[in-house]
Amino acid sequence: MLNPVVAIVGSIIVLLFSTAEGIYISRHKSITEMYGMMIGMTQGMMTGIAVGYFVGATTDMFVGNMVGLLVGLVFGIVFGRVGGLMGMMDGGMGGMMGGMMGAMLGVMLQYLYNGNAVTITAGLIMILYFTSMVALVVLVKKGSAVIWEIDPVCLMNVDPKSSLEYKHDGKNYYFCAPSCRQSFANNPEAYINK
Repeated sequence: MLNPVVAIVGSIIVLLFSTAEGIYISRHKSITEMYGMMIGMTQGMMTGIAVGYFVGATTDMFVGNMVGLLVGLVFGIVFGRVGGLMGMMDGGMGGMMGGMMGAMLGVMLQYLYNGNAVTITAGLIMILYFTSMVALVVLVKKGSAVIWEIDPVCLMNVDPKSSLEYKHDGKNYYFCAPSCRQSFANNPEAYINK
């Protein structure tokens, strides 16, 4: 069993760090739907795993699952909202899965192994958590530096380096998906004059 003081302190550190990072990331205004989905998934899943593990390694399966699931769900939805509905949905699903996985791992280690395995795993989870959160900041900052184009069909921000392209009257237009590109190709003037 993990020491309850360690579990509480670890959970508070994770919750504060996730909140601070989520606020920091959400100030980037050029976040696309895809980045929003990644933000929601990472925030929800990693926060849920860490808190779920700490609670699961100190209590039982029901409490660990409920706390981990709720924390992951809230963080996934709240910070996934920068990606719109898809970001919130993916963030919520990732958060629920992460919270349950973390809680189950904590409970299993608590009952199967001695205190050393539980404590060492807590340290490894914290390393994994902080590594993934730092990587998320790097990803968002790198993505924010991109000069985005707007898909003329769905009006979504797209990266011109990795999106589909269509040339019309000497100008390049960029698209998020083949269906948007095809709609534009069928009637470009309808979208250009919008």
